[in-house]
Amino acid sequence: MSWSQDGAGRPRSSFLTAALVLVAVMWTLAFVGFSLAEDLLAWDVRFAYLPAAEALLDGRSPYPELDDPILEDQKGYVYPPQLVVALIPLAPLPVDVVAVLVTCLLLALVALTLRILCVRDLRCYAAAFLWMPTTSGVLLGNVSIPLTFALAVAWRYRETVWRPAVAVGLAVSAKLLLWPVFVWMIATRRLRAVALAALIGTVVTFAAWTAIGFDGLRTYPDLLQRLSEIQAERSYSIVGMVATLGLGSTVGNILTVVVGLALLTACVLFARRSDDARSFVCAVVATLAVSPIVWLHYLVVLLVPMAILRRRFSALWLLPILLWASPRPGYAEGFQTFLPALVASILIGILLARPRVWKPTLEATP
Repeated sequence: MSWSQDGAGRPRSSFLTAALVLVAVMWTLAFVGFSLAEDLLAWDVRFAYLPAAEALLDGRSPYPELDDPILEDQKGYVYPPQLVVALIPLAPLPVDVVAVLVTCLLLALVALTLRILCVRDLRCYAAAFLWMPTTSGVLLGNVSIPLTFALAVAWRYRETVWRPAVAVGLAVSAKLLLWPVFVWMIATRRLRAVALAALIGTVVTFAAWTAIGFDGLRTYPDLLQRLSEIQAERSYSIVGMVATLGLGSTVGNILTVVVGLALLTACVLFARRSDDARSFVCAVVATLAVSPIVWLHYLVVLLVPMAILRRRFSALWLLPILLWASPRPGYAEGFQTFLPALVASILIGILLARPRVWKPTLEATP
């Protein structure tokens, strides 16, 4: 991996690259160390995932009641059961140990996401670790970064069947809101992969519910609806932005459908033009647009469009750093509520308007 693919041999470029990498490393070590010392590292693992795993081991349901105040505090386990089942082996370990293990895994997945998409410029890696969505995903210790990695696998190995099918199947089963990726697979006529992905997701989900005795299955849709009622208007989603303007949730839901359909239409149109890259980017962005709840860590999925259409470093890689102006989730007010959507719109607009797709050679394959 080179220090810089644009300015090799230029002392100024090498100095700026080294400075950016140093800042990224120091920042990552600082926030991980501080968060661990304050018992904040891997928040979701500490307060949602591990308690849910412990509840299962005690013979209790991993899911909170609909009126449980932990839903207000964003501490309830609300994912399908496969994640909590996978974490059961870690439940006996000290919480801090699990938090460090999860953090190391997530940091590695961020780097591997760029690596698997054939990004070789170290400045891109440094910028990615400075993104607020990346930091938020690592700090919270949730599934946003693994889902981003799954999207990278789906794109990198899109000409095969099994690898993208497994990646997409597991990703959609863990977070159903990634279903727009199925639209891309269908639009680009990857029908075997989409059928296999749907089968894998269904089997994994059914097996996980079976493993916990279908505990909570009947009320699970109500739980998701309750979660949306509590958090949607406090988040950075279209529903949240509309609520900030003083309009009702109905307007927000209608606008969500309109924007989602527009992006999926663009996905299909680009596919018909054999523009695979921009079709995939539209599908990835649609996963954010159709979600009634959007937190800052959701936007880490934008690493995938960036890596696909901008393999070399440019100022565009630094744009998501502006999201540090947004406060922690659930506390946005006024313009801050719109900043994530504004940054994402500018970034995606530039990428779609001026795509730079690199086609890997056999030698560049990871």
